[in-house]
Amino acid sequence: MNNPWLVPFKSDANADHRLFCFPYAGGSAYVFRSWNQMLPPSFEVVAIQAPGTGKRLIEPPCMSVEEIVSGVLEAIGSLFGEKPFSFFGHSKGALIAFELAAKLQQRNMPQPKHLFLSASPAPWTRILRQDYASLSDSEFIERIKSLNGTPPGVFEEPELLKLLLPGLRADFTLCERYSHRPTDMLRVPTTVFFGEYDQIEPHQVRAWQDAIACEIRFESIPGEHFFIHSHLERLTMLVGRQLRRNSNLRGEIMTLPAMEFP
Repeated sequence: MNNPWLVPFKSDANADHRLFCFPYAGGSAYVFRSWNQMLPPSFEVVAIQAPGTGKRLIEPPCMSVEEIVSGVLEAIGSLFGEKPFSFFGHSKGALIAFELAAKLQQRNMPQPKHLFLSASPAPWTRILRQDYASLSDSEFIERIKSLNGTPPGVFEEPELLKLLLPGLRADFTLCERYSHRPTDMLRVPTTVFFGEYDQIEPHQVRAWQDAIACEIRFESIPGEHFFIHSHLERLTMLVGRQLRRNSNLRGEIMTLPAMEFP
């Protein structure tokens, strides 16, 4: 798996399911570095690393959702025949995972066994609350600080921040410029995770059902937008439980009470 787009966190020939993970805006593949230890051993995690982030920091960043989807599709297309796979995406990553699944369906290519969409409104309900592209660097940095998704130490290292800034700005700009184009209903089993205290409105979460033919399972996480950090144990437990169901694995399945959607 020698491709700059892909960061595998475990190489295990015995793993029988692959979970491709897509980070949020400003996040790198290493957001998912602990997931292999938290998911059942039969699953391997491969995180997506786009240009301008992580170890690809000095590369020109992607400036559109379409550019990222095309890059990921080229990177993972040859892996589809190896084992079943699923997608997990958080915030911007959910948008990418959804669009990639739609692209696979349009081209009659193998589909993910499950789609996990986390901390994201349905794209057609998105409301532009902040024009990030128009902010000065100093204004943009202050805004990023307020989101509490970037390690505080980053802002104390001016040289590092200077390197990170183009990729950060590109991530937020591409989300702003994205325009959803309706396609056929997506025929992939889907779970949508949402934070109880996120700023995303309930109707924006429910609206995912308008584009997905399978009945969505909605799961509430008792956190804000970055519950991927604050409630990682619960999130990965729910993901692992669903993956085990999909794979029809024998043995005891972790049980958690289903969360009712408001």
